[in-house]
This record gives sequence, structure tokens and C-alpha cells, in this order.
Amino acid sequence: MGIYHAPVLRAITHLRSFTRDSRWFLVAATLWGFSFSVTWLLLNFLFEGLGFSQSMVGIANAVPNLVALILALPVARLSERTGYVRMMRMGAFTAGLGLLGLTLSHGIVLAMMSILLIGLGGMAFWVVPSPLMTALEPRTNRTYLFSAQFAANLVAGFFGSLAGGWLPSFFARIGGFDPKSLQAIQWTVMVAAVLYLITALPLWKLTEVRPAEPTDGKLWHIPRPARRIILILLVPNIFIGLGAGLIIPFLNIFVEGKFGVSFAALGAVFAWSQLGMAIAVMLQPIIAERFGKTASIVIVQTLSLPFIAMLGFSGSFAAVAIALFVRSALMNAANPIYAEFTMGQVKEAWRPSLSAAEAMVWTAGWTVGPLLSGWIRSRLGFDVGFNVLFVAMLILYGTGIAYTWFVLRPIEMA
Repeated sequence: MGIYHAPVLRAITHLRSFTRDSRWFLVAATLWGFSFSVTWLLLNFLFEGLGFSQSMVGIANAVPNLVALILALPVARLSERTGYVRMMRMGAFTAGLGLLGLTLSHGIVLAMMSILLIGLGGMAFWVVPSPLMTALEPRTNRTYLFSAQFAANLVAGFFGSLAGGWLPSFFARIGGFDPKSLQAIQWTVMVAAVLYLITALPLWKLTEVRPAEPTDGKLWHIPRPARRIILILLVPNIFIGLGAGLIIPFLNIFVEGKFGVSFAALGAVFAWSQLGMAIAVMLQPIIAERFGKTASIVIVQTLSLPFIAMLGFSGSFAAVAIALFVRSALMNAANPIYAEFTMGQVKEAWRPSLSAAEAMVWTAGWTVGPLLSGWIRSRLGFDVGFNVLFVAMLILYGTGIAYTWFVLRPIEMA
């Protein structure tokens, strides 16, 4: 019994030994994850309620990705000079004000300006946490902090999704209007906006952190000496990000279209998959300690491949629900380990640039992937189109996993 309990007890010891700054950071991450999930659940309905056409809804969804591609690197490089914590506080305020502006807007121009602010604020919470967490904890604790942050976001996302579905009915009862009305959605999104602003409060408790020697040069440039190692570390994200972009944004369409399930059943499946991810993420550091970071990444990602195949080709809704749960848990369990591993391979001053480059590559995959996915399905139809896309996803994932084993593992072992 002690053999099985020892790794768990060791993990608990690591979690309890987090610094005060790390704990306040996790509070902020939890608030952000909760607010983000409420917003994500209702944002498209808010756009429609504000009178956006379907094409404008698509453009509004693309704006944050465009912001990420253009501004991820400048935001990361600027954080070296302003300090990581200050940049995240500014991000929380910017996103909160942008979301408030969106709920109160009555025209396309103001709405788009608000969406730009939301995307800009969100960038700070995407590219800054990795270098910040690397600085907050000693090497022995970093893997656990990365995993705890990812798990906190997932658990907060689960409850945020539930709250986002319940609050419109709550406000509708108070105000005497329909739960799906614009007013009910606006009041709910306002709650999320206020929580974005409140996210800045625990960040005031953190001691400021910045690189000892910030890199010089233009904000849009990755330091020349860092480019080769950053490119080497980014390759798995190129393949896996594109593979995910082909399928993941359309999983709800795939499951509903294939099995005709209700939105309630669909929402429950996706909500529980988030909890599965959180559990797997917290167990992953134990695997990493036993087998090494890159080997643990390869193990969980390889184990996910049969479940991706089951998800794409099974004719049973129960089997697909199980496959979705397990695939999500296994693939996402590797994310914090990969982030912590890559941060450890570069100099302190290069970490913001690496974090920004990772965000840009992932965003590019989630921009190109959906475009390719839509084009393929429009040409081949629902069934054949998704069959082709799942095969492509498996090939891209397999390529990224093989690269991690044959290229990144020797770097870790050196």
C-alpha cells in the first residue's frame, strides 16, 4: 500500500510547500478561469442579441486570434520591462473594462473596440503565466505549480460553465424577462466582467517579478540568439495545434450531428471532460518524476490516440462520451509539463518570448485548422469529411509525439 501512496503523499507535500506568491497566483488563475468560462459560454449569444449577422459573429470570434498573432510577442517582451505581475494586473483590468463595454455597446464599432480590449487583456493571461510561474517556485516544485494552475483553470471552468447556464434564468426571474433575452445575457456577462476586474486583487499580493537582465531590441522581435532553440521547442505545437484546430472547435457539431443528442446532454459531456482533465493534470507530475518530462508527455499523448480513433469512428454515443473524456484528460495532462519543460530549456530573459511564440503557433493552428476543416467538410460532406479530418488529426498528433521522443527527449537527457 505504501508503494502506491508514496507518490501521492509526495505530490501533496509539493503542493503544500508552494510559496505565498504562488498561492495568490492560483487564486487569480481560478477567478480568471471561472470568468472566462461564463464569458465563452454566452459570448456568441450576446453577439447575436446585439444584432450581429452570422458573418459578423465569425469576425468577432476571429478578432482575439488576430490580436494573439499580432500582439503576443510585444506583450511578452513588454512584460520583461514592466514586470510580469503588473502586466497581468493590467490584463485583468483591460479585459474587464472591454467586457463591460461590450455588454453596454449599441453599435458595431464600440463592440469591436471592446472585443479588441478583451483580446488584449487576455493576452497577458496567456503569455505571462509561464515565465512568472518559472520564477515563483524552485525547480523541484515548478512542475506541480504548472499542473496546479492548469487544473485550477479547468475546475473553475467547470463551475463557470454551470454558472453561465444558470445565471440568465436567475436574472430573468428577478427582471421578469426571458432567460434567453439580451437583458439576461448582458447581466450575466456583466458578472463575468466584474470578476475579471476582481482578478487583479489577488495579484496585488504578489511580489513583482521581472528578468534580471531583460533582453534589448524591438518588441516585435525574438532575440536572435534565442531563435534556434525556440524553433526546436515549438515544432510539436505546430503539429498538435493544427491537428486540434481541425476537430476540437467542431466537436459539439460532430457529436450533436452524429447522435442527435440534446444540448443538455452535450453540455454535461463537455463539462465532465473538464473535470477529467483536471484530475489527469494533477497526476501527471507523478508520472513526470518517474519517467522524465518528455517521456511522460509521450506516454499520455500516445495513450490518447486510440481514444481519438474511438471518438471519430465509434457508432455508440456512450463510447464517444467515454472517448471524449479520456482523450481530453490525456492530451491536456501533457500541456503544463510541456510548458514547464520548454521554459527550463531557455535563459530567463528569453522565457517571455518563448511563451509568446508558443501562443502564436497554437493560435495559428486554431486559425488555419478551422478554415481547412470547414473547406473539407463543405466538399466531402459531414460523414466523409469528419472521417478524413480525424485521420488527419491522428497523423498530425503522431508526428508531434514522434518529434518529442526523437528530438526533445535527447535534449532533456543531455
